[in-house]
Amino acid sequence: MASQQPPPSPPLSVPTTISALTDDLLREVFLRLPDLPSLVCAAFTCRAFLRAARSSPPFRRRFRDLHAPPLLALFREPDMSAVVPAASRSSDPAIAGAFADLLRDDDASEWWTYSQIPYSDEFVQFVNRSTERVVSYNPHMPSLAIFPKKPHDEPYLEFHTLPPDQEHQSPSRVVCVRHDFQWACARVAVFSSHAMKWQIFPESRKPLLQGDMHTISTVVDRFVCWLDLEEDCILALNTATFQFCRMDLPPSLRGSYSRFKIGQTRDGRLCMVNVQECTLSVWLWTPDDVGIGRFVLHKMFPLHAIVKEITKRPVKDNVDVGDLMEVINGFVYLSVVYSRDPQSSEWFLSFCLETAEVNLLFKETRRSYCPVDPYIMVWPPLIHNKEGSETEVTGDSAGADGPVHTKDASPVLFTALQSFKEALIDGDGTKIAEMEAFLLDAELGSLLNRITTLDVALAAGRDRVLRIGARSDICREEMGGEGWWQMFKGVLWRASSRLFAS
Repeated sequence: MASQQPPPSPPLSVPTTISALTDDLLREVFLRLPDLPSLVCAAFTCRAFLRAARSSPPFRRRFRDLHAPPLLALFREPDMSAVVPAASRSSDPAIAGAFADLLRDDDASEWWTYSQIPYSDEFVQFVNRSTERVVSYNPHMPSLAIFPKKPHDEPYLEFHTLPPDQEHQSPSRVVCVRHDFQWACARVAVFSSHAMKWQIFPESRKPLLQGDMHTISTVVDRFVCWLDLEEDCILALNTATFQFCRMDLPPSLRGSYSRFKIGQTRDGRLCMVNVQECTLSVWLWTPDDVGIGRFVLHKMFPLHAIVKEITKRPVKDNVDVGDLMEVINGFVYLSVVYSRDPQSSEWFLSFCLETAEVNLLFKETRRSYCPVDPYIMVWPPLIHNKEGSETEVTGDSAGADGPVHTKDASPVLFTALQSFKEALIDGDGTKIAEMEAFLLDAELGSLLNRITTLDVALAAGRDRVLRIGARSDICREEMGGEGWWQMFKGVLWRASSRLFAS
């Protein structure tokens, strides 16, 4: 009788480790990380993680759409002193001084910080000590306004940088708007980083606004917008057609003090966000049945219960919105205080217009009574793919992974400024006033140097906050590879659990 052979042993199971995950699975885990600093942490854990984050521009765009960009600093007006949230979570004293002395004047520069209002509405004010020319520079757009030596008698110029549009394959552009204080007429010129030349459009034929006033401009979605509270409207330049249009404010926002901001939703629609009596209202710019656009009420979000949960204060306390700061890519940045408590703390929050999710960004022990502007980082340079990043600047053209907020965007603006006067000389029907409104060659060169100094200081502060605040490679060197992995493993495990639970 033949002896029976024992059954074959089952194959030994090989445990699956995280190193066996494909780049696609790693990116799905990364999407479930809580915030952008956590992604920076993950990217610097090992080379495989860094490769997964760098090698996929679509992943980075998805992550950006799902997570509010981090608040790096709050700049107080008028001196641009910085409050850095990461400083409260780190023992490194260098974070607190990351943005120190941004407006420090250099004796070698012709351009000094304007002493009366050095910083307001995200614009830094500079004055030329020789010619007394005044300019305003917004380093976040970047945008530049050049004011005439004789106010109200000469036109002034505004230059706005438009980020590239990947969907429509449009390059980086700089739009110049030349107008007077009454907006009786305006002329638009556009500089393309691909064509490397200016296109000058005909002058407007009718007054656009009434009244002797100067309005602060901002670039939102496909529009350059000027808010005019005297006429209860927004004057907007459509950057697709380069035609001006008037956007009337909703009836509930006219003729009274309202705290609202112009911004855009996550899908790029122009919107207006208003906060009144602890209720956040969202208005969308929408064409009606005959094609005429108007602001339509989209949603209303009561904030009282949400704020109570975050602040842990009694229900009877009178909560108030301290400041509505910005609306960026579908996220509203605001602060809340308790108005009847003179010693109230101030909580800085982000609010997602799509999900109504509220995140606590930072808590200041005392209320800041001066206006503050958030310094937001849309995407950190720490994990750019240097070989093919969509945010890398190539020549004078930036890529399409969102706005570049400091020195990366300046070359396009600088190149446009340097070629502007030549375009006026060569253009048909050029007016002498347009030439006189522009800077002299010596003024322009000195101004560009001054702006570069500010941009470099902002970029250095940004990188320091991201690196130390996210506990990236600086902590890694201090802790060693094993300690770094142990620190981050819990965060990655929670993200993996959300992936497999979904």
